[in-house]
Amino acid sequence: MTTSPLSSYILAPLPSWQGALPASGQFSALLNAISDATIVIDRASGQLAFANRGFFEMTGFSPLEDDIPNAATLLPELEAGWSSGEERETRFLLPGKKTLAMWVSVTWLDKPGQWLLIQLVPLEVHRWRAAQMRREDQWLDALEHLAELTNQPDLDSALYTALEIGKNLLGAQTLGMYRADIQLLRLARVLTLGTDGDKLPAFLALEKPAATYTPSLWLSGQHAVTELQQAARTNDLASIVSAPIEINGNRLGLLVAADLPPTNARQLIETLSILAAHIAATLQHYLAINTLNRSVKDSQRALAIQDAIAENTRDGIFLLHPSLRVLDMNPAAELIFGYTSAEVIGVPVDNVIIGLDNLPAGLRMALEGVASPDLGNARLHRRSGQVFPAHLQLLPVKVGRELINIVVLVRDMSEHEEIRARTQQLEQRALLGEITAIFAHEVRNPVNNISTGLQLMEMQLPADDPGRDLVERLQTDCGRLTHLMESVLAFAKPMEYKIVPTNLKQTLAVLLERWRPRMARANVELIFKVEENIPPVLADARALEQVFTNLVSNAINAMRQEGGALAVRVEKADETAGPPQLRVSVSDTGPGIPAELREKIFQPFFTTSAQGTGLGLAITQRIILAHKGSIQVESFPGGTIFKVFLPAFSERKN
Repeated sequence: MTTSPLSSYILAPLPSWQGALPASGQFSALLNAISDATIVIDRASGQLAFANRGFFEMTGFSPLEDDIPNAATLLPELEAGWSSGEERETRFLLPGKKTLAMWVSVTWLDKPGQWLLIQLVPLEVHRWRAAQMRREDQWLDALEHLAELTNQPDLDSALYTALEIGKNLLGAQTLGMYRADIQLLRLARVLTLGTDGDKLPAFLALEKPAATYTPSLWLSGQHAVTELQQAARTNDLASIVSAPIEINGNRLGLLVAADLPPTNARQLIETLSILAAHIAATLQHYLAINTLNRSVKDSQRALAIQDAIAENTRDGIFLLHPSLRVLDMNPAAELIFGYTSAEVIGVPVDNVIIGLDNLPAGLRMALEGVASPDLGNARLHRRSGQVFPAHLQLLPVKVGRELINIVVLVRDMSEHEEIRARTQQLEQRALLGEITAIFAHEVRNPVNNISTGLQLMEMQLPADDPGRDLVERLQTDCGRLTHLMESVLAFAKPMEYKIVPTNLKQTLAVLLERWRPRMARANVELIFKVEENIPPVLADARALEQVFTNLVSNAINAMRQEGGALAVRVEKADETAGPPQLRVSVSDTGPGIPAELREKIFQPFFTTSAQGTGLGLAITQRIILAHKGSIQVESFPGGTIFKVFLPAFSERKN
């Protein structure tokens, strides 16, 4: 074979090319830039036209040799039909019949395919390169999926996905994650994936955190240093590698892979460390999301509480801009002042809250950030012009040093004043009642003495004495006074009740029978109906007799001029959520009670009768309430109905 001075690697004269060709030196430089062994072959003759440095280094030939075998000798499986771009495994023969397994790729340098460029790569190198390319593809795919961990619906899903990716990337049988528990000085296993998850210890002590968190690889047969490695040796694991999960220097946990395929130790540790870094970033992301969600929920909860307070409090609330114009007001403020929110928004507050002399001074203090929790009581004006007592507070709202709002709290004291006046009135009534009871007790004996003396005088007077009429009138007045005193004492000092099962039908029947003569004189018809199988009531019989005596007496008095009908009905009350009750209705056909008087009839000393004491219905209500019952009244022109509800007695089986 001849050589040319154009290049030390040219093996034959240049072939005939179609089109412009680079100089032979340039072509040689181009081939030498290819690291793999590369040759150019004349397919017609089978001769090598060019060969690069890689070819001579691989084969041991020298460019100066003239006995380099032709292509058919070097590549016995080379066929004329090899097409451009074809790749395959083939044999390469060296002198001494040494055979190399090669991976060859063929490229045509011209359209007819006369000149073939062939690259030669040892088969093992090719396989290693293919494995590296697959691993690079696997890494790219893994990195793409790791970048999407934060798109998972929750942290658990993200961590599970990360372990799946790491397990496939490392080829490990088992991958586990530990979470640091600083308070207990230990690591707790929180998630495992693979066949030997139970062989990883549930907890790892943190007595030597530096050793525990240092990235390491342990292989079976080596000395076990850490607790994790000791557990791996005890549980017959072939290998175990660990890497810390850290965020800004804070150790959050440990990532552990077990039973890995044989490979470069540094590569395993680096791979696991990269995976741990992605998991740390994912943890940081979800921790930030959780913190943000908690912050949002706390803010929403605080706003909900504020809204609930503002919407339901009875105090009026005004929210002011630092310009002292109204931004908002709550429903209570609308009710107190008579304005709607839309009417006052943007209005200066002193055009809404009118009547407080020291309001401007309080607002100036609020603008300086000083609260006025008590501006005192004032007489403010409603929209209608009505004046009402109120108590005011001014509270500045600041963020840092910046004043953002002023809150004005207005408490309507009208109801408080009414309650105070009512309490004072009740106290006076209580004192008056006590004095009246003492007075009645002291007066009753002299009245009895006067009545006795009048009886003696009447007995001594002749039948035709004109003074007998005067004595009878005096005796009638004494009787009225005695009845009044007894009523006052009964109201002031209620009796003690003996509550027992009482037959209401029998009690009422006896009572109504005693009243029949008086009903007949008043031309009143009695209607008495009792529902079948009614149970007894829990009551004091004497007290019930006093209750229904008052009600029957009032009904007869209401019909005394024109007569009428008195109806007494006893029946079971409609079922309620409470204990069972009986209802006793006492109805009359009298003129009725005017609407303006119905709310007063149970008040002590209120009466529309010149002969009444005004204590009968008050005593009746007190007795019924003491029996845990209730009384209602319905009245209309032409009749009145009193309904008495009493608790029924029921025998419970043990």
